[in-house]
Amino acid sequence: MKFAELHAKINRIKNAELPGKKAHNKMMDLQVRAQIFKDVKHRTPPKKSAVLCLIYPDEKGHSKIAFILRKKNNSTHSGQIAFPGGKKEETDKDNYDTALREAKEEVGIEPGRVKLIKELSQVFIPISNYSVTAFLAFTSSKPDFIKQEEEVEEILELNLEDFLKLPVIQIKKKYFDREYTLHAFQSGQWVIWGATAMILSEIVEIFRQIGKD
Repeated sequence: MKFAELHAKINRIKNAELPGKKAHNKMMDLQVRAQIFKDVKHRTPPKKSAVLCLIYPDEKGHSKIAFILRKKNNSTHSGQIAFPGGKKEETDKDNYDTALREAKEEVGIEPGRVKLIKELSQVFIPISNYSVTAFLAFTSSKPDFIKQEEEVEEILELNLEDFLKLPVIQIKKKYFDREYTLHAFQSGQWVIWGATAMILSEIVEIFRQIGKD
């Protein structure tokens, strides 16, 4: 999708109804999700976090969307592909402020250049007890990315068109010594699954919906 075409649809995207759980469940069936996390019990309320789903044009005018590949370490989501984002801090004014701050810290996106399109549906991640709020946004030119070396292995600039046109694939993942079949997106060599795929699924459904109008 050309960025100019996307930009012309911004108002329709803003006014589009959020598909929410309908889109999320396409990537992880509710029954599978319940089975995976049936033994996960948390004594505290979910921690708040936020991510930035940023779309921008490349040098040929095609729409890109920014992801990060997390470094491999001992954290719960080590080595996974994610949107830039993280835990809400006390100094953050709101969830959107969290998303902008984390995106600046992790990949160098300047908050002043970001234009918000809309807030997306929340996703709860039982395994780490996080409630994630995602924000769909854009910049009119490619950001000057700067990778945070401590947490980010690589900044991924993937084609929005791939997610809109390519079929969802099935993958195998192991939770608590039991293997499950999950759904995922693929762009080139990169496979996106879990909460990030659930958020991306809602974005894809929004674009498909406005395409039908």
